[in-house]
Order: sequence, then structure tokens, then C-alpha cells
Amino acid sequence: MKSIRVHASLFVTAMALLGLLVVAVPNLVAQQDEPPSSGSADDNFNPPPCDYSDQFYADNGIDVTQLVGRFGDNNGTTRRNGPPARGNQVNYKADSTCRQRDPNRRNFRILATTGGNSDDNNSPFTCSSAGQGPTASPNCANQTVLQPESYEFISILAFLDSQAAFAQGAYDRNVGFINGGLEGVQQNPGEDISYGASVNTGGTTVTENPGQSLRGFAMQDIVSNFEAYAAISQFQTSLNCPATATAPFTSRNCTPVQRFAANPCSLGMIQNLQNPNATSIPQPCFQVADGNISDVASPNLSQDWRFATNRNAMDGSDNNDPVGAGTGAVVNAPFGYFCDDLLGMWIITYFWFTQPPHLAQIHNPSAGQIACNNIFQAIGQKNGFNLDGFPIILTAFELNDELEANGCGAEGQEDPAGADGGAAWLICPAIPDPRAGAITSDAFLDQTYLPSGIPQNLTMTSNFDCLQMFGQFCNIYVSLQNGGINPSPSNVGTQTNIVTLFKNTTNTSLRGVTLTANVVNSSGTIVATQSQTGATLGPGQTDNVTIVWTPTASGTYTVQGKASNSGVTATGANPIVGVARVN
Repeated sequence: MKSIRVHASLFVTAMALLGLLVVAVPNLVAQQDEPPSSGSADDNFNPPPCDYSDQFYADNGIDVTQLVGRFGDNNGTTRRNGPPARGNQVNYKADSTCRQRDPNRRNFRILATTGGNSDDNNSPFTCSSAGQGPTASPNCANQTVLQPESYEFISILAFLDSQAAFAQGAYDRNVGFINGGLEGVQQNPGEDISYGASVNTGGTTVTENPGQSLRGFAMQDIVSNFEAYAAISQFQTSLNCPATATAPFTSRNCTPVQRFAANPCSLGMIQNLQNPNATSIPQPCFQVADGNISDVASPNLSQDWRFATNRNAMDGSDNNDPVGAGTGAVVNAPFGYFCDDLLGMWIITYFWFTQPPHLAQIHNPSAGQIACNNIFQAIGQKNGFNLDGFPIILTAFELNDELEANGCGAEGQEDPAGADGGAAWLICPAIPDPRAGAITSDAFLDQTYLPSGIPQNLTMTSNFDCLQMFGQFCNIYVSLQNGGINPSPSNVGTQTNIVTLFKNTTNTSLRGVTLTANVVNSSGTIVATQSQTGATLGPGQTDNVTIVWTPTASGTYTVQGKASNSGVTATGANPIVGVARVN
């Protein structure tokens, strides 16, 4: 079988947007060993994600009856459709191989793959800060300012709206007990999985505290060390209705007005950092309670997730001593994500901005508001801007030292008892190694989209496509060229010509390449397609595919392109190359 590296070297892609010329696709963090070299028996050795079994949840201190929106519940109907799935997509599917690969799983394979930014290895702001407050600066001896961001790919299996999901009763299950194997001579007492129970340890009965294991920690203690940062939209739409308007009040007889909310609708979250002395919730406020969907479902977010990867290594290579090999005593903290947090859970830290994104929205701005606006613009110039017009926040330094230290941002967590009514924790295990088969051809990327339908983070989209097509991260340069859409905008019933350009960015000739261009509606359905087979592209050479399309419905459509040769199956890999608008 051809190696994954050979596949990736044949990748030709087209992404035409906004006059960009060339972008370097980042080198992402991977947790496991390198994919096999050429000639290996199997290039797809990393299994795709599946939900956990009820037994495994119980073993790890979770009461499954308290989970909110668990994939596959109610006979495979809970959250099968709807966010994060769009259009005809489904979030998971029944798959009998899940338990065959791992007995701790149940037979629902997860297709919805949520992407987010990882603090780990982001340069330069995850290094320790030198100084405090406005004068603080990142101190990065071993990193350069050119080091690109890195990503995580996770599977949001369920939400926890309160700590009631963390089991408190006594639990004790023996695993591996053998009595009488090998003609009655084999004996094995097995091991106890327990918390809050009385267990026999070396002939001594030990009673664990409620919800805690013999190590003295409850699952809630462990998972609350791993933070997933969510930014909910802070603009609330209200209607400004004239005195002559009559019910029903809609945008037809009233004017929609967007109002900036400087804080969540939660007194406890406001008191965390923004205003410890607050006694009421300033209005307007943005909702952090679940509605028809979770408060942190993709349509409610203004940017992609950010994950604080404060993880230790299983082998102690980061100077953590998880088994006491170096000190003779087990060191329990910092906890390890992959060795302690076996369900891959995160506590949600909500963060928000305390001033409007633009000075034009403020009457007679103060010196502090002007300073915040300057900070917003400086971060946004580096990272881009979110759906509310605020800068995208990628790092702890940006949030803690640039926003919060200057009174321009705040953060908080929901009431653990559930009083706030929204998601407080996520069961969303990070895919340990998304290469070599973990991203299947029928999976899809859950990320934040701009109003035009274009992903907010195109480099994350590209890397997901590379993982899906070739089983490894992109390691090439991507040419961004617009072939043209004529007329633009178009009209229903008008013949429209759409040209997609494909440029070979390698230094070798590519032969037998199939070039495909698609027009896709907002539901994810292909409404027009055109392919060219057997193309030959020399080094740096560009070819094109033209779609002649007569739209039958108004709306915003994305133009997507993919390329493959005879040795690569590119199913599902459709980088966005443009947007066609139809009136």
C-alpha cells in the first residue's frame, strides 16, 4: 500500500478567497507515533471516535441518566440531526465495529468532529509571562513569533448542566477475578474499580469518601483541571417598533436593533472576575442557559473553541511523576488528560468582552474604552475577528494579560449546581491522534462559519480535509486564486459560469488527476457539479474546471473543489473556493 506521505504529496487543492495569494498550512500537534512508512501493511491504524458504554461511564464516576444530549440516546435519535450537523448531515451513525475495536465503547460512531484552537504550542503567548498587567509580555526562550497555531479535534458526546451527573453513591466493581482457571489451579483476585465504597486493600478495609477513589480524588476534581473556552455571541436582537405598529411585531413592521450585552445573564459569573461586588445582573445580558439547543452549540458561538492543553505525559517525560518512579511517592497533580481524565471531559470556561467592539458604538468613549478598542484591533490584526467584530482569542496571554488585566474582558464558569441552566462541563474526548484513519470519509468538521457560509478558520478546514483524504496533516503551500463567477451576483433562471482554478503547488508533475468542482447550497446539498479526468499538471501549472449552472432558488452557495489521482480516494474533501450569491 502506498504510504500516507506519498498521498499527501499528490494533494492539489483550490481555495479562491478574498485576494489571498499564499498561506502556509500549520504543522499541527500529534500525540502518537508517526504514521507507518511506505510498504506497511495498514495505513489506517487509528480508530475513529465512538461513544462510551454505560459501564465505562459508571466506572469513571458518571451517572448516564444525568447527561444532557448524549449522542445515540433514545434508540439512536437524540441529537442525530441539528447542531452541529447542518442540512442533511447526521452527527453519528450506528457502527457495530465500535465495540469490536474497544469493549469500552458502544456502537455509535461519531461523525461530528469539532475543531478548536489549542493553547499547546501556540506562539508566543502560552509561554510564562514576564511582568504583570498591561506591562506583561510573553517570555518564550524556545519559541519564535512565526510558530503557527495548533488545533484539537474533539467529539462532543454529551453535556453536563450540573454536578448531579458526578455519581456520589458507593460503587465497586471487580475486574479480572479468576477462580479455577487452568484446571482449577489459576487464581486471580482481580482489581476493584471503586469510589465512595469500602474496599479491601492488602487485607485492610479502607472506606473511600463519597465520590472519591482511593487516590482521594473525585472525577469532578480531575476534569475541572481541563478548560474548554467558549465565546457566546454578545449581541442581542430586539425590535424597535413605532407607535403605529400592531401585533404580531416582526421585522416587517418593526426595525431590528442589535444591542451589545457586556455580561452574561448570570450573577455568579459576573461576580467571578468582572464585578465581585455586583448584586444584580446589568441589562442587556447574553444568555448562558440552554434553549432549543445547548447554549454552547455551534450556532451560538462567535469563534471556534479554545482548549487549554495543560496535560502531563503518561511516561513522566514532562517531569510529572504519575507512578512515583522518581520520588517514591505518587504525584497526583498536575492531572494527565489521557491517563486520568479517561472520558475526555472538560469544564467550560466562558469568556466575554466588557466593551463594545467599535468606538462608533459608544457615545463619548472614555479613555479606558479607547484603550480597550486599541487592544481589540491589535489582537484582531494578528488573529482575525469573530462574528461579533471582536478579535479572535487564541491564547491564555491574550485573554489574561491583554484583555482581563486591562478591564476589557472577563471569564467565568456556570454554577456547578445547575442554577444557570446551561452547559457546565463537556464530555468531548480529544482524538488522541487524528491521523491515519481517525477522520473517516463520512465525518464532517464542526466549526464556526461566517454569514457568507465560509468557515472562520480556513486553515483548520484545510487540515481536516488533508486528514480525511490522506490521513495526515497538510504540509504544503496552498494557492488561493479565484477563477471567477459570472454574473456575480446572479439571479434565479440566469445562466451562471463558475470557474475553479487548480494549481499544482509541488515541484513534480502530477498525472492522471481528477479535478472536481461543486456548487453546494446552505443545506450541504450539491446542486451542480463538473469534473475533468486524466489531467496532467506540471510544476506550478494551473488548470481549471468550469460549471455552467442555472440556479433555481435564491440564496448563498459555496463553490467547492477537490482533486485526486488514481491512488487517492478524496471522498468528502471539498475545500471552499468561493461564494456564489443568487438574488
